[in-house]
Amino acid sequence: MQRKEDLFITCPRCKEKNFKNQKKCSECGLVFDKLNYVTNRAGKIAVVKREKEKVLKVDKWPPDVKKYKALLLCGFLGFLGIHNFYLGRYVKGAFSLFVTLVASICILLENYIDYSAFYETFFFIPTAIMFIFWWADFLLIIINKYKIPVAIDYEYFGVKTKNEILQEIAEFDNKQEDKNSDNVENILDFKRKKK
Repeated sequence: MQRKEDLFITCPRCKEKNFKNQKKCSECGLVFDKLNYVTNRAGKIAVVKREKEKVLKVDKWPPDVKKYKALLLCGFLGFLGIHNFYLGRYVKGAFSLFVTLVASICILLENYIDYSAFYETFFFIPTAIMFIFWWADFLLIIINKYKIPVAIDYEYFGVKTKNEILQEIAEFDNKQEDKNSDNVENILDFKRKKK
C-alpha cells in the first residue's frame, strides 16, 4: 500500500502539492524536469547577484555539494557559520560569524569592563540564538530537511540553453544564405561566360 506522501511532490518555489506524475506545478508553472539541472554553485551566484527569482531552496542535495562535508563543517565549525557559507546561506552564516566575534570580544573584555546590561543583551541572547541555529542546522542536515539554495545551471551538465540553440539555428541559416548567394553568383557568372 502506498503512503499518501509518496503520491505528491511539493513545489520548491511556491510550496504547492502536486501529483508526482505532473510535468509542472499547477500553481506557479515550474517544470519539474528542470530540477535535474540545478546546482548549488549557480544558486550561490544568483544569491550574490541578488537574482531571487532564479533561486530555489530544495532539500535534495545537488550534485556539486556533499552532505558529509556540510555535516562535518556544521559539527566542528557551525558556531562560525562555515556550513552556511559552504552551502550559500550567506546571511545566516554572517549572523553566526558576527555573534561569535562579539561573544569572543565580550569574553576577552569581561574582566576589564562592568557592563551587565550590555553583556546580557549582546552576549547571552544572540549567542543562545546562534547555538539554537547551529544545532537545528546540524539536525536538519542529518534528516535531509536543510534548505539548499540552487539554480538552473545548464553549463554544469553540458546541456544547451534555449538561447544557445536559437543562436546555432541562426548561424546555420546565415551559412545557408551565404551558400545560396554564392550559388546565385556562380550561376550568373556561368551565364555571362556562356554568352
